[in-house]
Amino acid sequence: MPGKHKGLSCKEDALNPQQADDLLLVCISIRDKFIIGCLLLAGLRVSELAHLKRSWVNFDENNITVPIRQFCACWECTQKRDGEWRPKTKHGARTIRIHPQLRSILEEYLYSHDGISLTRQRLWQKVKQLANQAKILHNSYPHCLRSTCAIELAHRGISSASLQYLLGWARLSSAEAYVRSDRRRALKEVDEIYT
Repeated sequence: MPGKHKGLSCKEDALNPQQADDLLLVCISIRDKFIIGCLLLAGLRVSELAHLKRSWVNFDENNITVPIRQFCACWECTQKRDGEWRPKTKHGARTIRIHPQLRSILEEYLYSHDGISLTRQRLWQKVKQLANQAKILHNSYPHCLRSTCAIELAHRGISSASLQYLLGWARLSSAEAYVRSDRRRALKEVDEIYT
């Protein structure tokens, strides 16, 4: 599976708002919208997206719930995990509020599909392909989309503890790095003080 380039930080590679919009706009098929939306708007890890099932989504409560474990018959889970998928850490099992822009995508896609049925490697390739179509050549891997989600939430004023929970990070310091470093948020707060 392709990895991020050595020396690069996902936070540094995060898309700016225009690039995020451009990436969503190049998604023609509902499957592509589902892939990009889940990574960019829900902040799912690529392994979570690869294993997402319709049962994870509760439209009445407007949530995606990543389970602590689930049976899985994919090659990777049957060969390496005794047929059971688990999130990256115990903190990865969480409930995520559905972004308003993502809701209609989830409804349309999950109406006729139970999941994505693509490997993590294929998801990486699809993100790279769509990023190339959007002319985003330097940040074309799934984890930078997750970082984009974190930066946007930090910009909108989410607390470090809430960001840690929503992204499923084991350490609070992971979230604090996003909240602390958000330039747009800092400038916005200063503007509010000055006006």
